[in-house]
Amino acid sequence: MTNSTIIENEIIIDGANSITKKKVYFIRHGQSTFNIAYLANNKVDPYLFDARLTEEGEKQANELSENVEKYLKDVELVITSPLTRALCTTRRGFGKFLKENSHIKCLVSPLHSETVITSDDNGRPRSIIEKENPDFSFENIQERWWYLPSLIKDDLSIDTELYFKTNGYQEPMESILHRIEEFKKFLLSRNESTIAVIGHSDFFYHFFDRTIPHMKNCQIVSWCSETNEKVYITK
Repeated sequence: MTNSTIIENEIIIDGANSITKKKVYFIRHGQSTFNIAYLANNKVDPYLFDARLTEEGEKQANELSENVEKYLKDVELVITSPLTRALCTTRRGFGKFLKENSHIKCLVSPLHSETVITSDDNGRPRSIIEKENPDFSFENIQERWWYLPSLIKDDLSIDTELYFKTNGYQEPMESILHRIEEFKKFLLSRNESTIAVIGHSDFFYHFFDRTIPHMKNCQIVSWCSETNEKVYITK
């Protein structure tokens, strides 16, 4: 059994400190090509896998940088989803902040990647995205890190995009809820008390137990782990 002692808002386990009271800023990515194409196509999947940012999305991410400087100066850790639209939003929105605060880490985690419903929620292999994004570290991330049915997840001979187009699949709620719990554990295990998370509207919607509407592109909502209070930082 592990020996632990609670001191104020810290848990000390075998000599390792973990601050359990967290303030987390949740930030949705900028507008993606899928967001536009899906609506233009009468909400029929346009098959844009791992959708990129539109020009408007890039503009939103650039404007996010101003809000980071204005509202998020207390951030001690940045965590982004591995989906390209989140990586690009992080680069544009937090690039200046991370450069000026080189001691602050930026982690990539698949735990809060988007819930897999449509094509854009599907990721691409680690070997591809890490070549396109050499400024991020993909350490400890599997080659196929996003949700895939067990039948095809480990069979690298299967073209996952073709399989999705042909057969279709959605991530079960059981899997989504499990990822949410694992992500909460991950956040609470960190030594940093103030964290910025760049991710996706459906995952955040379920993370907050459907108590707030789906977030807008590059909107910022803060969450207190101790009280479960949610505050809109930007409209």
